[in-house]
Amino acid sequence: MTQMYYRLPDGEPTSNLPALIPHVINPQALTDTELADYNVSRCTVVHPPIEWWQQRGARQIDAEQTPHVITWAVETRPLEDVRALAWQRIKDERDEKQRGLMPYTYPSGDTHHNEMAEKVLRDLNGQATGALILSSVGVTDPVMPWTTFENATHYLTPAQMLSFAMAALQWHSAIHIQSQTIRAAITAAETVQAVIDAAVWPEA
Repeated sequence: MTQMYYRLPDGEPTSNLPALIPHVINPQALTDTELADYNVSRCTVVHPPIEWWQQRGARQIDAEQTPHVITWAVETRPLEDVRALAWQRIKDERDEKQRGLMPYTYPSGDTHHNEMAEKVLRDLNGQATGALILSSVGVTDPVMPWTTFENATHYLTPAQMLSFAMAALQWHSAIHIQSQTIRAAITAAETVQAVIDAAVWPEA
């Protein structure tokens, strides 16, 4: 840990002691008592852990210890700020979940996953359109390939491809609906702790 110093009573901590006592040669050799004669003290800077619903408050200096300890109070944010932060966190996690791996059991009986990134969604939309066209001309054979996240390729009939596309849409929509349920709970929460408790995705 880098040795820090500050000018008494409430200067900014710095590791550059010569800048605080420019006229003293080799100030690092000074004792704590000698530093105090120059209104300077050694200090330890402690950054307290802060949760997402908290913020750093006023600086606090404990001069009873040697070196002095400089830290900051931890304050709870106002309720409306916590609500806004909670909803943003839920939205971010919702977007991440919707881009995640969707499990699907294919007609072969194998369960594989699909990473629902933008490219996959475009490909799936194109395959669904193709499935509608093939169905309209009476194609019922498994002629539509689909490769999963595990790099396994399944050949689906047009009807099976449409079922798969519908399952993906429902999966995507279910995550959105869950986020709105959480949002309603966040909005209804009347205390910061209630917001914290509400802003949690249920375990899958």
